[in-house]
This record gives sequence, structure tokens and C-alpha cells, in this order.
Amino acid sequence: MKIVGVGIGPDMITPEAAGVIQQAGLVYGSPRALELAGEHICCETRTIKDYGRIHELPFDAVVLSTGDPNLSGLGKFAGPDDVVIPGISSLQVTCARMKVDLTDIVVVNVHGRDPTTAAVNFGQAITSGSTVFLLPSPNFGVDEVVSILESIRLDVPIAVLEKLGYPDEHVEVGTLEKPPKAESQLYCMIVGPALENDLNI
Repeated sequence: MKIVGVGIGPDMITPEAAGVIQQAGLVYGSPRALELAGEHICCETRTIKDYGRIHELPFDAVVLSTGDPNLSGLGKFAGPDDVVIPGISSLQVTCARMKVDLTDIVVVNVHGRDPTTAAVNFGQAITSGSTVFLLPSPNFGVDEVVSILESIRLDVPIAVLEKLGYPDEHVEVGTLEKPPKAESQLYCMIVGPALENDLNI
């Protein structure tokens, strides 16, 4: 099986990923992943209904993962004989948009995770002075980040980046007093001192 990252938005698929998809005999993915890779698919496609059973797919299947498979993607399901093809991730694009070095970032993933653990991880990272990249969930997003920052009395910039790579991409930087808002579920956040130069509000 090949797990292929298709990027986070239109035209963010790499030539390597596109070539693997074009040569595939059977492609699996979510509706969004199939849409992002659509122009490169030349075979039958199937929508994944149960991600926990990916290991049961045919050995020659190509499985699409939005963004990069190893950033909260399907790379975690790869077996010893599987191949993972990287993709352009929300973390990469966020750092590019905000002009922040990837090595200065701590990643906290709440997507499909326990929000209590995420709150602890976020609190520890931000208290240590790190800038945090956050993959949110419906029960842990801007409001929860603001609440944690208020509880530790730390006022640092908060950025919401929505629909990265799409024509209606939107980036908003705010503060505790005036936090940014997420208008859709397709967003990520970056919080911390590395954004000080981008705080123009």
C-alpha cells in the first residue's frame, strides 16, 4: 500500500505524489482528498469509510491523505512494507504564511485526541515560552486557547488560518482582548511570541 499526501489545498500536490496517483490501479481516500487529487486520478476510486481498517486494503492500493500523512494523517496506519509519500502540510504553509521557522514550533494536535491532554500539552508549551501550532477540534479551539492564556495571565498573539491554499484563504491575528475568529471547521492556529511582528491590529 502507498499512503500519499495530496496537500492541504488545490495545486499543493507534489510531482512525486501526482506521479504515484497517475500510475495507480485503485485509489482510496476521503471525499476531500479525492477532490484535491482529482485531475491526477486515472482509475477507479473508493471512499474510505473505516480508517481503522486501512490495513485490510489491497497491497497495491493507493490511499490519499490530505495535507501530509505524518501530520495527524494516515501515515500512522503504515505497515513495515507500506510506502509513505509526503505532502504539503498545514504546518508548513502556516509557517510560510507567518514567516516562522519550523524549528521554533511546538505542535499540539487535538484532532481526534483527548482535549484534556491537549490542554495540558498546550499550557506547558506556551508557558515555557514556545510558539505553538495547534490542530484544533470542535471541542478545543479559539475559546479554549483564550481561556488557558487568561488562566496563566499570558497575552501573546493568536493567529487563525482558515482554508489554507484555497481561493478564500483567510489569516487573522489577534490578542486576548481581541481574539481572532474561526468561521469554518477547516482551520488551524498558531499561538505565541514568534508572531509578535505580525500583530498589526
